[in-house]
Amino acid sequence: MKGLFRNNFFAVWINAKVFLIFMLLFAIVVTIIPEQTLQMYFIMIGIVGFSVIAATAIGNEFSLKWGKYKLTLPVKRTDIVRSLFLNQIFWTIVGTLFTGIVTGLSYMIQGFSFDQFSGIFSLFILAVSISFFMGAIFIPMIYLTGEDKIVVFLIISLFCAVSIAAMLFNIPLFGNAIIITCALMLFAVSYPLTISIFKRKEF
Repeated sequence: MKGLFRNNFFAVWINAKVFLIFMLLFAIVVTIIPEQTLQMYFIMIGIVGFSVIAATAIGNEFSLKWGKYKLTLPVKRTDIVRSLFLNQIFWTIVGTLFTGIVTGLSYMIQGFSFDQFSGIFSLFILAVSISFFMGAIFIPMIYLTGEDKIVVFLIISLFCAVSIAAMLFNIPLFGNAIIITCALMLFAVSYPLTISIFKRKEF
């Protein structure tokens, strides 16, 4: 299991490293310039961006016949799918921690009001929810249809995730709790669904 997770990590590490460099430069701007709009974009791009990069790890399952080779190893299909979902969770946490630390430093330097803090917290909830919605839609979709249209389905999954999150986010009272609960529930349901789809495939 550790080997599968490590493989998924290195499958996206090059892209993640490039994105991290971009986010570090963005972080410098956010820390120096006291502009809340910049901070909002920074949080959304950071969290959702890392989760999108994590989703591309599934491409490794179909490239160079690596996915077929893994099935000859003493690993279960359940473990292969679990490693992808854990990878998605890991990079979402990385994005959340990174943007959280930078945002915290920015507010310590620039100062903030309670209203700003409340709004930023809601933005974190929204970004994390979009990340889980996107992963929950994208991963089983690729196993169901194949790898030919990974980029297209990634865009579709992200669009669907943003649409669902925006709709739930506008619900008055307990909006944050509703959106994150729905995102986690869909992500949890997506896991056994993906396993079921994968077990029905020949490879």
